[in-house]
Amino acid sequence: MKKWIGLLLMVLLLSACGGSPSQEDVVKEISDKARNAAGYKAKAILEVQAGEEKQTYNVDIWNQRHTNYRVHLSSVTNKHSQTIVKNKTGIYVMTPSLGKSFRYENNWPENSSQSYLFESLAADIQADGEAVFKETEDYYVFQTKTRYTNSQMLPKQEISFHKKNFTPALVKVMDTKGKVVISVVFKKMDLKPKFAKDDFSEKKAAAKETAGASPSEFMIHYPTETGGAELADETRIDSRVILTYEGSKPFTLIEQPAVPSEEGIARASGDLSDMGFAAGEAEDGSLHWVYNGVEFMLASDKLSQGEMARIAASISPESVK
Repeated sequence: MKKWIGLLLMVLLLSACGGSPSQEDVVKEISDKARNAAGYKAKAILEVQAGEEKQTYNVDIWNQRHTNYRVHLSSVTNKHSQTIVKNKTGIYVMTPSLGKSFRYENNWPENSSQSYLFESLAADIQADGEAVFKETEDYYVFQTKTRYTNSQMLPKQEISFHKKNFTPALVKVMDTKGKVVISVVFKKMDLKPKFAKDDFSEKKAAAKETAGASPSEFMIHYPTETGGAELADETRIDSRVILTYEGSKPFTLIEQPAVPSEEGIARASGDLSDMGFAAGEAEDGSLHWVYNGVEFMLASDKLSQGEMARIAASISPESVK
């Protein structure tokens, strides 16, 4: 009898030792890997679903010791591209259509979720004490709350990490109805990258990003997501177009060709707003950004920054009338 009891205990012990890791174990492994990495270079495909339209971008992400960053985003359907650089002197957004860079002073990327940054995803799963965890054949999968500034519109996300090395594989950010609005597929990640001395120089990035840039032919763009507001007036003043939308949450959208400038690096008056498809400038009651040769300004005293970002994301090349 004692022999059988001993054998049973051994089987149970071996089963426990060979079982799947707990959620806490996986979170710790992912967090440690992200925190202890000297940096990384990653390539990803970003998709933004705005209404019935889907916009797709190639994203190159560089991280050096969580201090220096370089994120290059380029559309697969048009000439739009943009680069965000963070170094010891500040945060810079390179805008080729304007031929200049904007300098920001807010604490990007630590201030909110960032769907294409490994360390941000690790922070998301660690911050949510109610995260749902499951294991598939190839991935550890978490469903968590987001830390976006517009988290009331994009409250949840599903993050899949490779079981073999605990690096991110796929991110799906969902709206209040569970519809996927933003998805990121990581194609490659190098945790032992090599960087040149000036790889995070804002001057080098600006020269590369603006080289050969030329404004596209200007056409009016209309949002497909308006929050229920309807177009009430359309006014053209020289090269500028003013679209007025009326409803319970009215707003004004101003569009004009992006004009090249010789100013070089300009100090931004607002905060950096990383909208996924583009980096813009957010101030109280307004959002300003440049996309594919067009400069946009959206203003409203009724819309939150998150709601304005949602409208901005729905203004795609396919929405031109």
